[in-house]
Amino acid sequence: MSWALDEFFAGVEEEFGLSVVDAESLDTPGAVIDYVVDNTEPSDGMDDEEYRDHVAGVVGEIMARTLGVTRYSESSRFIQDLRVR
Repeated sequence: MSWALDEFFAGVEEEFGLSVVDAESLDTPGAVIDYVVDNTEPSDGMDDEEYRDHVAGVVGEIMARTLGVTRYSESSRFIQDLRVR
């Protein structure tokens, strides 16, 4: 895995207080968002849809900060489509 992706996953772990065990299987932003939603709980009464939207926004901010990626779809593959090296 590239240094940039290592930094991205470290940011996700820090932000959401979880451990990403198999980061290589999370090859799209959507997979990362689903992983976070499945392994954390909303803390302020958000319903499932609101929480997923919140997580997607935070993951997007982490992607922008660590990978320099601001335009993507949830199905974009990090290495093949977004050219993260």
